[in-house]
Amino acid sequence: MLRNKKGVIFTGFRTGAYATIWEVDSMSNTRTKGRISTSYKNKDTGAYEQDFGGFVFFTGSACAKKALSLRNKDRIRLGDIEVTNRYDSKSGREYVDFKIFSFDIVESKMSEGRDDRSYNTGKSEREYSGDEENSDDLPF
Repeated sequence: MLRNKKGVIFTGFRTGAYATIWEVDSMSNTRTKGRISTSYKNKDTGAYEQDFGGFVFFTGSACAKKALSLRNKDRIRLGDIEVTNRYDSKSGREYVDFKIFSFDIVESKMSEGRDDRSYNTGKSEREYSGDEENSDDLPF
């Protein structure tokens, strides 16, 4: 984990970071689109602050298939990842892709014994309003 000068831990989108799943949607046999977030606990306020949130691609047949088993609020630990960008001169836009090639599903108190969760096949069941975990759920 990375710490700044004030001792704040940053996770972000990097290998080994813990992320919360908000939705997954199949695109093909080798690609699943998902929305994830990572956060850290601000030592001054005690509140969790998001340091990454966005859409990612679970890439490769095994990773894409495994991602389809994820449910809303599941926690994962990122393995092999990649960030790429490309510029489209016709539209004048730059596109950034966040790719996940491997991950581990993390067992947490938040996901144990929750029968009210359904598998994500599109939009999430509730809008994301930040990670609302307590410190017992964090791995650090």
